[in-house]
Amino acid sequence: MIYNLKEKMIKKLLKHRYSQFFFGWIIALYLKICFQTSIWHTKNTEIVQKQINKNKSIIICFWHSRVLMAAFCWNWQNNFKMLISGHSDGKIFSNAVSHLGIDTITGSSRKQNISSLKEIINLIKKNSILGITPDGPKGPNEEIKEGLMSLLKKTGVTVLPLSYSAKYKIELRTWDKFLFVTPLNKFVAVWGNPIEFDQNKTSEENKKILENEIKRVTKLSDNLTK
Repeated sequence: MIYNLKEKMIKKLLKHRYSQFFFGWIIALYLKICFQTSIWHTKNTEIVQKQINKNKSIIICFWHSRVLMAAFCWNWQNNFKMLISGHSDGKIFSNAVSHLGIDTITGSSRKQNISSLKEIINLIKKNSILGITPDGPKGPNEEIKEGLMSLLKKTGVTVLPLSYSAKYKIELRTWDKFLFVTPLNKFVAVWGNPIEFDQNKTSEENKKILENEIKRVTKLSDNLTK
């Protein structure tokens, strides 16, 4: 009973606006320390630059477990927006990345659709760069939701798979095996091959192609930090 009471108090605290700002600032500070005290390598940046030169919208996909340092993988002047859950933890992280110069869209990639779909389509028409965790916010882990595939089919937007890893990391016991990292570290970010929805293939086939590419760069980033 005491445990349930403490859990309710914590949830109530996290829902408070000022608490979300405070914890967001703390997280942003920690992430900056991790970045500034570590060695950072980025692989395949020429792939990103080639897509940027086309002056078209790009959706960057990375697993929910790798969201913590994802903002530091983007080193181009083009404005980068991230789709973040509207839940209390999502609002805290949204406040955190705002201190890193990243704008956010409130929503999530649900099972059958993507919330804030109209806003996302408008941003795609404006050639925006969008970051999405296709297995978020609640999983299943490393499984792309149909909502994203419907968006890709509808818009024809290019997807760039992304992952990063760290030499010193802790895999938390969460649904996504969230990757917690430390300062004084070695980070490696890996960009994958651009992918567009193939109208000659089924949605399931397209989904597997994208999943496999994100898994490939995730495994590669892990291997490069050993």
